[in-house]
Amino acid sequence: MAQTKVRRLSATEAQETAAVHNTGPAWAVWILSRFPGVRYRYQPWGTTKRVVIAILLYLVALPIIPIVIAAVWYAKDPEGFKKSPLMPVLVAVIAAWLGGFGWVANQTPITDGSPYASVKAQADGEANAVNADPAAEASQVSKDKIASQTTSKATNGRRFENCTAAFDAGVFDIKRNNPSYERRLDRDNDGIACEK
Repeated sequence: MAQTKVRRLSATEAQETAAVHNTGPAWAVWILSRFPGVRYRYQPWGTTKRVVIAILLYLVALPIIPIVIAAVWYAKDPEGFKKSPLMPVLVAVIAAWLGGFGWVANQTPITDGSPYASVKAQADGEANAVNADPAAEASQVSKDKIASQTTSKATNGRRFENCTAAFDAGVFDIKRNNPSYERRLDRDNDGIACEK
């Protein structure tokens, strides 16, 4: 069986790699780091892709369109706007949209430089690099089941009760950028949960 050689990056190479992943701008990273669908995927994107997707998410997340409609309508016909039966509906849509944006804005950001942004070569010590949660340790029987397995099965975004359940499903080495990753299942806090 062929073995894969792992090469450690020098300090200069690590800085250059980090510079590639830290392409901004900061406002785009702020938006991308909070949206559930992209927060674990945007780190390798270039600046242009980040900006375009951040703008699209901004337009979807903020009630720009209904606010513009309400403002134009009110400017042209204030009395008609106030008396219209559609006015409460429009106001409700704006309120609901703002609530949705508030929810997104309050998500824990996953940013470049955050310990959650990518898998690290070494533990980053968010919690002294030791996880005492028993869910992070799989049973010996489960470990034996995947001993000969070289690659993990797809997680398909599933949540596992513990690493024993993950191993029983043929899943292991769940990286931080995988939706199935949970900090409680990461034994040594190196960004890989349920390590083989």
